[in-house]
Amino acid sequence: MKESFENLRAWRILEAIDRKKSITKASIEQDISLSNASKLIGKLEKGLGCPVINRTARPVQLTDYAKKLMPAVRDLLLMSSHLESVATAVAEEQDTETIIFSLSTTSVSAHVLNFIKEFKDNNPGVEVELRTGLNHLAIKEGKADVVLVSYLPEEKDLTKLPCGRCFNFMVASPKYLEEKGTPHSIEELLGHRLILRRKDFYPECKMLFNDKLCFDLESYELFELNEEGSRKIIKKFEETKLSNFKKLYSSDYSSYVAALNGEGISIDLPVSFLEERLKNGSLVPVLPGWHRSPWNKYLVFSSGAGPNSSIRKFAEWYKEKELKDSVKRWTTCFSLYGIPIEK
Repeated sequence: MKESFENLRAWRILEAIDRKKSITKASIEQDISLSNASKLIGKLEKGLGCPVINRTARPVQLTDYAKKLMPAVRDLLLMSSHLESVATAVAEEQDTETIIFSLSTTSVSAHVLNFIKEFKDNNPGVEVELRTGLNHLAIKEGKADVVLVSYLPEEKDLTKLPCGRCFNFMVASPKYLEEKGTPHSIEELLGHRLILRRKDFYPECKMLFNDKLCFDLESYELFELNEEGSRKIIKKFEETKLSNFKKLYSSDYSSYVAALNGEGISIDLPVSFLEERLKNGSLVPVLPGWHRSPWNKYLVFSSGAGPNSSIRKFAEWYKEKELKDSVKRWTTCFSLYGIPIEK
């Protein structure tokens, strides 16, 4: 393994530099001398074979290479902190009850780890072990106690707590839009590559909506819905004439990386994936007002969990926390970038 991936402290310093825009301030925050911080950054650059800091810029800035690494770096540091807390609990041989909590996505947003930490702080003796990429079947297989999913399971022996909706809008990298052009209509959108998510049980995107206007991604019909719910066709595009239009399917994290790498326009990334990237400009909204339908989220656990069990207590606590926090997250993000808020 390269030395650059063995020293997390160097990555912590780099992440702090990105936030503080100052090596000195980052050194103070990380409780390390300026000279030692500079040495660690130098070793990191040597190990990576690429510079990570633009030393001629004022205030100091990360290189474009380092900026692209930041989401993965922050995921790494968050998971490292979680691992440290679990390791400490095990080392101290605490008499704890462990709840295995999984997301159906393969990536973890910062608010999830913050929620888990808050719950553990308020419930001594209960450990929450976080997993990713599992669905509701993991509960029946004994691989998880609680799973947050983006669909409603049919099994009657599972309890499903509604946990809000996931809102979204289309995004792309500035590089992609510079090369391929920015679409200003559905017709222009059909000259692009669309990145969509596909995985087991996930409610795959079939249509785009803009108030009463709809576009069917399978029949290529642009239409208006009347009060009875029937279609008033505005235009039907012939698939044979859409030579530049492609639909690319991948998992949640892969579609996120594909959008960052300029491979197309992402249709259905959750806002929690996008906030930081929108702030730093590495992803930008596309065709504001058009979006796929929001999908409902559910916390799922065995119906056999009693009313006083830690599993039910955690699930109900997380539900209330997420319902309040998610509204704040997406309304803030939507209002900042001029996206119409759908309630």
